[in-house]
Formats: sequence, structure tokens, C-alpha cells
Amino acid sequence: MIFMQIKLNPPPAASEDRSAFTLVEMLIAMAVTLLMMAAIARGFAFVGERVKDSRGNLQLSADSSDITTRLRDELSRCTVDLTPNTGGPDQAGYFLYYDGPITDVTSSIFAAEDVPENPTPLSRYGDFDDYLAFTAVASPGTWFTGKVPRYLLDRRSVERLAVNRDADTSKHIAYDPVDFPGNPWDPIVIRSRYAEIIYFSSPEYSEFVPTPIFADAETDGLPDRIRLHRRVLLIRPDLNLEATGQLPIRPMSDALFMQADAWPTATNTTVQSSANVNDGWLYGMAGVHQQCDLSIRRVLASTGNVGEPTNNVAANSLADLAKPHNRFAHVRAPLGGGLGNPTSMPVLALGERVSVLNRMTDGGSSVRISPPNTGTVITPDGLSGFLRPEFILGSDKSHLKIASQAWGSHRLGEDVVINNLLSFDVKIYDPSVRSFTSPSGLVVGPNDAGYREALTTAVADPAASTARGELLGGFVDLMYPVLAGGALRGGIGPLDRITTDPSPVGLPIDFVVTPYSGLSTSNTTGASRYSNSLYRSGRIVNNGTSFRIFQPAFDTYTSYFEHDGIRQSRASAANEGTLWRGTTGTDIDRGSDGLDSLGLYAGGQATADRRFSADDLGEHETQPPFLTPAEAIQVSVRLYNPSTRQIKQLSVIHRGKR
Repeated sequence: MIFMQIKLNPPPAASEDRSAFTLVEMLIAMAVTLLMMAAIARGFAFVGERVKDSRGNLQLSADSSDITTRLRDELSRCTVDLTPNTGGPDQAGYFLYYDGPITDVTSSIFAAEDVPENPTPLSRYGDFDDYLAFTAVASPGTWFTGKVPRYLLDRRSVERLAVNRDADTSKHIAYDPVDFPGNPWDPIVIRSRYAEIIYFSSPEYSEFVPTPIFADAETDGLPDRIRLHRRVLLIRPDLNLEATGQLPIRPMSDALFMQADAWPTATNTTVQSSANVNDGWLYGMAGVHQQCDLSIRRVLASTGNVGEPTNNVAANSLADLAKPHNRFAHVRAPLGGGLGNPTSMPVLALGERVSVLNRMTDGGSSVRISPPNTGTVITPDGLSGFLRPEFILGSDKSHLKIASQAWGSHRLGEDVVINNLLSFDVKIYDPSVRSFTSPSGLVVGPNDAGYREALTTAVADPAASTARGELLGGFVDLMYPVLAGGALRGGIGPLDRITTDPSPVGLPIDFVVTPYSGLSTSNTTGASRYSNSLYRSGRIVNNGTSFRIFQPAFDTYTSYFEHDGIRQSRASAANEGTLWRGTTGTDIDRGSDGLDSLGLYAGGQATADRRFSADDLGEHETQPPFLTPAEAIQVSVRLYNPSTRQIKQLSVIHRGKR
């Protein structure tokens, strides 16, 4: 027997190590590692974005809360009630808000793309061209503060000293700046218990003179950036010299302090050659507002062309501020061409209308829809936009400080409350405004883009509209049916007849004629469809069927014009709107002569106001723009964080005292 022996190698010991990973194992490990790193990075990015959003939201909340808290506090300290003066004594101060043609729906209607499935992000813009101003009293221990040049205090001290030394006030000790420490033009902080407070928005400008143009990189007609401004102007009439009742003028090497540009043209040497020298009436007070934080006014001539603005200025009292022409940024447009000719009543010094409104067209697939007719409101090119930039601290480039520097540039930003504003919207409570419930249960009001369609449906079938339920009352823009950027596309359009009998196409009176619609129940055709009080206030002035001035505003107003010895009267027999005419004529101040007469507005507009008694409302030369006392005012502020694309809006409601 033969045996064969085969020797086999034993298996490797269990403890023997391998020298390396295989390529497949390495690839798998790297893939897993990359996935883990991507997941971790994604997690950190997510957490980072949430932290960023949270911080952005907190910042927006803090900013909007700061603004609305301040607004609420200051409005609660307003010195007047929300009751327009229709002939009695003036209140101590004023409350005014102007409603610009831009509304909450303007950007979503006029800046919208024609493709329905591609909604525009521009709808984030709201109503950003309103203006709010009022007089307020400070809370105890926290008086208002502001800056004035030192020499105003020194000059007044010298005058007081002279009066105390000698009962004959015509004898005064001469003022010499060397007798006082510091530079006469050094800014000195002073205090006041009362102040004129103004809130307004402004865009970032790409050009200033002669025509301000806001930055619009996207060419969408909307500003790239909007800021909210707040001016606090101290009410200190005690700073006026007793000898003149005015603030003293003092020349500087490149400026005149406390002197306005000559009216109506800008003839001061400090006006830039690139500015429009015919616009001294428009920005002539702006330079003085860069020099101090006083509530000031142009002094009116008492001889010669009585009532014409001079280039002298004076510090206001509360009583002075009840008169519109004495307020911040209020001007009288020289409609007649110069001195001795009619001017407008006091209106705001606004620039050209916001260019998004230029997208309104008639016909085709345009967003406006409204065909031309005598009832369409055409927003004038001028005096309808933002406040002129000359009135913004540090932005007055129509004047010079030095050759290469704008007047007041050292104060740039002092009046800025917030950047990246989307909306500064002031609304008034209208108890009669109508909102309609659609068949689908959607409530549509004047602040919604679909209000035009709701009105069209209501006119076509008033009974069905009533059956669905009409809701009364709400906060609205002044003249909401006819604002150029409003839900009704610049006018009531094809619903161009206001009538008590809506058949077959007319618009029932109670659908749109409400206390703050600006429409009249007695004036139902053409340009005369608007309320008499708006024309009589001078806030609307038309020339045939076009409008030279269109500035709807709620104003507590004044009775001063009824006994000022100056004639304020209708533009002409063919045109509507009160003008400031001067001292000529035999029918001056008929509203306070104790006689029963129809007054300057014989026929036409006066009929609706005549009460057939002595000095009734129909005899007055002027009236407040709106006669109904306001129950409440709502102020909304909408802010935007461009880095997180977050939006925050808060509102404040200020109620009347009645």
C-alpha cells in the first residue's frame, strides 16, 4: 500500500492585519464622508438662514415698533381735535394729512406684468406718498429739542437787556458777536414745550436740479429705495425781535441766515445757476429750514402788494400755524405770473408725480381701462409727487454752502427715521364707505384691487349686490374713487354718471358719494362732480377739464381768510378752485360782514352750501377741504429687509375727541 501525503498551508492567523483598503472601500468611504459633510453643511446653512431670518424679523419688529410707538405718543399729544373749522375761532395749532395719488394697489395694478402666471414682486410696495403734519405738546419733563444758530439767542438777549434798561423800546443796545462766546453761526440746542411735527417719505435721488429724479434702476416707475423722514420744528415765537416781529438776518460768507429766497423768483446769490431761478416760490424757504429747527413762516407784505410773501421770516406761534400758509413746506404757486397777480391758496411744495402713474393708458390691454371722459381725474404733472428734496435735511442742492457742497449737508440724515420703507399710508375712517361680498364670499373694499369689478357688478345688479350684503364703514384714502393710482384706475371710468337712478348704467349716489370720497351729490357732470369744499379750499383748481392743482387733504383749517382784508375767490366763471387774489374788489370778506348775501360764488358751486342766513357757509371765501369731523385716522408703516426679503407692517389709530 502506497500512502501519499499532501501538506496544506494553514489559514492566516486571525490577528494578522491587512496592509490597506481596497479602492472600492476607499470610494465608498469618501462618498459617505462627502454625504455627511453635505448634510452637515446643509444643516448649518439651514440653521444660519433661520438665525438670519430671525434676526431680520426681530430688527424689523423693533424698527416698526419704535416708529409706531413714537407716532402713537405724538398723535396723542396733538393740540387740536380732528374737527375742521367752518367759521368759529381757530384751534391752537393744526392737524393735516395729504393723500397722494399712489395707493396700496398701485404697484400691483400699474406695475404688474401682463402674464398672469408671473405675478410681480413689486406688489410689496404700498401707499408711500402720503404726508402727515400736526402740532403737539411735549410730555412733562421731555420737551422737544432742536438746533438754532447762536446769534438768534444772543440778539434776543441784547434786545431784552435794552428793554429792561429803558422803558423806551425804540432804544436798543447794539448787538456785537464779540461780546458773546463762540461763533455766531454755531448750532445751539434749545427746547420747547410745543412743536410742529412732520412725517413724510422721500426716495433716493439720482438727480436733484433743476428737476429731482429718483433712482429707478429697474425702470419700473417705482423708487429703488424710500426713506421715512420726521422733522420736529420748535414753536418759539419769543425768538422774534420785538422791534420787527421777525427773526434777524445775518450774512455769512456764502449764505444769508434767516432769509428766504425772493418771491416768486430765486434771486439770492446762494441759488445755484443749475436750479430753476423761476422756482423761488417753490423752494425759497428750504434754505432757512436747513439752518434751524424752528417753525417759521414767510412774513406777508403789509404795504404795496398786501399779502404777498416777502423774503423775511418769523418764528410761528400756535395761532400762526392754524393758517396753512405759515406751515412747513407750504407754498403759494404764482399762477398769474408774478407779484400783484393771483396765486394759488397754500399747497404743499411737491415735485412731479411718481412715474409709475405714467403707465396709465387708455385702451388695448392696458391696466387702466378707464376711457377718456369728462369725469376722469388727470393727476397734474407737478405738485403731485414727493416733497421737494430741498426740504430734506442735507439734500438742498438748489442752494450752495460752498461751491462743491449742498447747503446743510452737515445735517444729512438727521431727519431720517428709517430706510427701506415700502409704505407710509395715512387713511381716514369713512362711516359710509361700502364693501361688497362677492358670490364666493370674498369681501372687497376700496383698498382692494378688485373694487372696480365689485362696483361694476353692483351697478349691473344692485339688488343682487344688496342681497349679498354691503358692509358699511372702513379706513379709506381721501377721494378713493378718483385717485389716479387707486382701485378704480384713476377715476370712476365708464361708470361716469352719478345718479339717484342707476338704470341702465349709472352709478348710484350712495355707492361712492361718502363723507371722504370728494364727490358731490349735487354736482354730477364734468369737472364739477367734486365737492364744493375741495374747490373752495384751493386744494383742487381746474382749468376747463384739466387740473392745475389736485392735492386732497384733511385739514383742521382756519377762519382767518374770512376777515383778513384780502380777496380769495373763484378762479373764473368757467373754472373752479379758489385763488388768492389780493386787496382789490368790493366783495372782500363777505362771510364775516354780518349781512345775508350769496357771496363770491354766485350760482353753481355756492348753491349747495347756502343756508340763507347771515354769514353762512355759502358766503365764505374759503372752506376746509372736507367738512366732516374725522372719527379716526389710521397710520400704517410697512418696512422691508432687502437681505432677508422680509416685510413688516404695523398701524396706529388716532381717534378724534368728539
